[in-house]
Amino acid sequence: MLVETTRFGPIEVDEERIISVDDGIPGFRDLQRFTLVDVEGDQPFFWVQDVDDGELAFLAVVPWDYFPDYTFTLSDDDEFALGVESVDEVLVLSIVTVDRENESVSANLLGPLVVNHRTRRARQVVVHGDHSTRAPLGPVG
Repeated sequence: MLVETTRFGPIEVDEERIISVDDGIPGFRDLQRFTLVDVEGDQPFFWVQDVDDGELAFLAVVPWDYFPDYTFTLSDDDEFALGVESVDEVLVLSIVTVDRENESVSANLLGPLVVNHRTRRARQVVVHGDHSTRAPLGPVG
């Protein structure tokens, strides 16, 4: 399918790469389907691109490259909703905030986006622990 995006122009998205977010993302409840767009040369970053609204995209990062001690336990409800059978099928992303005024970049460790590659379902979860919604990104750990 062809998706017209503001950030990338038209992109071809394989239907097999569309991920469903049944509950939406808080603040963006209409975001129900997205695809991950690689950030060339800047791994572990991805763009979370809405396939129904080409203007909506979030920058996200795999948190362990910056926060190697980051841990949390996925609730039974979240595991069930995502259809998780094995940890190997899960990708965890933290949504990134770029604050141009303060020249800072941070990651939301309190509400990660958990993606199950096998079921192609995702949800933003709230984790327990001493995590921040604005954990500063520094050099790769």
